[in-house]
Amino acid sequence: MSFNRIKGVLLQNLFFLRHSFEDIIDTFFWPTIDIIIWGFMTTYFISLRGSVASVISFLLGGLILWNIAWRAQQDISFALLRNVWARNILSLFASPLAPSEFIVATIIFGFFKIILTVSFVSAIAFILYHFNIFSLGFYLLPFFINLIVFAWVAGIFITGLIIRFGMRIQSFAWSLIILLQPISAVFYPVSILPVFLQKIAFFLPTAHIFEGMRQVLNTGKMSPEHIIWATIFNIIYLIISSLFFSFMFEKAREKGKLAKAEM
Repeated sequence: MSFNRIKGVLLQNLFFLRHSFEDIIDTFFWPTIDIIIWGFMTTYFISLRGSVASVISFLLGGLILWNIAWRAQQDISFALLRNVWARNILSLFASPLAPSEFIVATIIFGFFKIILTVSFVSAIAFILYHFNIFSLGFYLLPFFINLIVFAWVAGIFITGLIIRFGMRIQSFAWSLIILLQPISAVFYPVSILPVFLQKIAFFLPTAHIFEGMRQVLNTGKMSPEHIIWATIFNIIYLIISSLFFSFMFEKAREKGKLAKAEM
């Protein structure tokens, strides 16, 4: 694995970000709109008084943490799609660049980008609604790590699908992780889901993270099992998604799908 080739992909992503209005919108505008809309809604709940008022922490905390998973996944998927849209995919992989180096560079770039996004929306939530994401204390670190690893899992999996099956499934870059949001119980406890969905939610690291977040905000403590299960599943899924990506890339290369990806 070459640091210079990874650095090259990082620079490419940075140039895309500097000259792409769409990327700037995704980094700042939509997360800001989400925070403002949900903030106004929770402000309304506060005006109702009573136990309903406590949902502000759950909603804003869930929204900020969900943005970590959603945006980090998109950063990985879009890194490939931008090269496809620019008809650069053949040139990219005709170079000595290895697929693993491309993924590592994309992960590094996305990590710093998500730090920027989360810092920005957290500041807005604090200024407008006096919600401090750091009220999660030490638990914020394992929450953040597990959410971003899960985003990498989803992003690597989706990238493998796009490389193998081409542009016809590019919509998965936007929609696939969103399908998991209801089962992840971002804004409500897992217990309100139907029983069969609760069983599925158990195998989602995101569900454990958001359940843990609500415990921390409500009691200041959290059952360690949430972090343990989230970490175990993330490790398993990361290994599977990496093997899946390698398999799909080799199949795409064998069948000439990389050349057709730009069509």
